[in-house]
Amino acid sequence: MTTYTIGTLGRRPHRSEPPAGRYPVGAIFLHLVDRDRCDAWVPSRPYRELMVGVRYPAREVEGYERVPGSFAHEDAPPVLDPVGPRPVVLYSPGVGEARVPGTPLVDELASHGYVVVFIDHADDAPAAKFPHDRVADVRFVLDQLASLAPGLLDLSRIGLCGRSEGRLADLGTLHDDPRIKAVADLDGEGDGDGAAARLVAFFDRRLLGREEIPAATAARAGR
Repeated sequence: MTTYTIGTLGRRPHRSEPPAGRYPVGAIFLHLVDRDRCDAWVPSRPYRELMVGVRYPAREVEGYERVPGSFAHEDAPPVLDPVGPRPVVLYSPGVGEARVPGTPLVDELASHGYVVVFIDHADDAPAAKFPHDRVADVRFVLDQLASLAPGLLDLSRIGLCGRSEGRLADLGTLHDDPRIKAVADLDGEGDGDGAAARLVAFFDRRLLGREEIPAATAARAGR
């Protein structure tokens, strides 16, 4: 498995143009509770709570409220892929980024046909102190995917991306979880739109097997 480092995603400007993919984007927000472990950040809590945002290709978005700061519309009906279940990308954000409700990156991926699961690692300001708990968060969300949208998600094609502290979770999960087929390490600073396009091309190749990937992107991905 190859870990792809995108060195130009960092402080992303607010995006004024809609995502470039063929689909409008829907969004739902879920409250998940892991009752099999205590919360390392809140010792008095005998369980771990997570908020998860899901972006997905939508059938229509007219009449559905737009998520602030994004092009996603909450509770818009999903569009089914006639080919089969859709590939999934988990997004593990950096500290301070988790509660940002919309980013160009997740909207862009969803507009190209991916279901993107954005993990809010709650109460993790001192994340470097408990990196293994971020890994446990990712694994727990992976465990929930089968019940999240039965029959709609292709669990044989799961990608993972993250930046800053999210990279700790990515790399820790990469080493010992066979469910993850591709990992993108989002680090550095620069043009978010360009990075989003490269990330789409990377997952298209790794999760969908498409060969029409620009030569420059293939070189960056180590091909």
